[in-house]
Amino acid sequence: MLAQLVADGVPASDLEPHFTGFPASAFQKVVSPGLRALTPRLPAPVDTGAGPRPRGVVATDARCTGSEVRANPAEEGISFHYVPLIQCSFPHADPGELGSFTRKNGWLELTLGTTRPESGLPYGVPARLLTIYCASEAVRTRSPEIYLGRSVHEFLRLLDVPITRGERGSLRVYANQLLRLIHCTLSIDENIRDAGGRTGLHIRQALFAEEARLWWDEDYGVGQGSSLQLSSVLFHSILERSAPLSTGAIRQLRKSPMDLDVYAWLVHRLFHLSRPSNVTWQQLSEQFGHAYAELRQFRRFFLDSLERVRVVYPEAKLSLTETGVLLLPSRPHLAKRLPAKVR
Repeated sequence: MLAQLVADGVPASDLEPHFTGFPASAFQKVVSPGLRALTPRLPAPVDTGAGPRPRGVVATDARCTGSEVRANPAEEGISFHYVPLIQCSFPHADPGELGSFTRKNGWLELTLGTTRPESGLPYGVPARLLTIYCASEAVRTRSPEIYLGRSVHEFLRLLDVPITRGERGSLRVYANQLLRLIHCTLSIDENIRDAGGRTGLHIRQALFAEEARLWWDEDYGVGQGSSLQLSSVLFHSILERSAPLSTGAIRQLRKSPMDLDVYAWLVHRLFHLSRPSNVTWQQLSEQFGHAYAELRQFRRFFLDSLERVRVVYPEAKLSLTETGVLLLPSRPHLAKRLPAKVR
């Protein structure tokens, strides 16, 4: 990410405070005659084992602009989401007593499980926002330890999630979903192919959290001093495979799990797109259509979400066809300013 920002001409004075631990040469642009501006290969920041880790931003699956890199991404407009959970997301609604949930998207298959069947699987908007919070903190601090308590409350306030107490209040809802996440297991199966054309399967299995310490405030919400430790497998995978999203866009789409899923998918897909790509309605239904019995029903709800997403992501270029959605190469999206309201 630093290499891209340097290549884009962001001044070193703006980058150095946010990318500690990198040598001075990492902030210098190298230009070769007749070639596109290049930057030197960046060494990883050194972890001395003493004190907090450097707070540089690690490489991700998408880029951001220099004005949007800050010490605290969430406060300054950037949140991060784990890419496999963009490609295959959590259930939209309560799966009830199901002990596992599987989604497939092309070469990737994600299966969610739980170590506590009586707790249930994470689902809905809260599961997505809490996961985004954990991924954002992991990227920001480069540490698997995620502090909760007041911090997660502040994150919810940034997203305009009303903080309410009581049996059905948001604090109890998010505390319940947090417990579901902590007990959650992830199994990611990906078909792979090497340069010689040989195919295979890459399997990654992880607990969401290896350890957690939760303090309750008034029996409703997570209190100060609470924390969880992401599993080592998940933490390192988050550092390798996280995509930056606009916190402002998340704020405006936070009322619908489908809206959040479509937004994250569109940002991630369009960043990597170099030529037009058609995604069929059947493929979209397999990825997003968690509870729609008929394809036409899914299509109607998907198009409603897509309309709201395009308000916050106007740079997205696509066209609707009888067979699906034709995605077109578009500018990467991390909007500094978003429309005041999504209708």
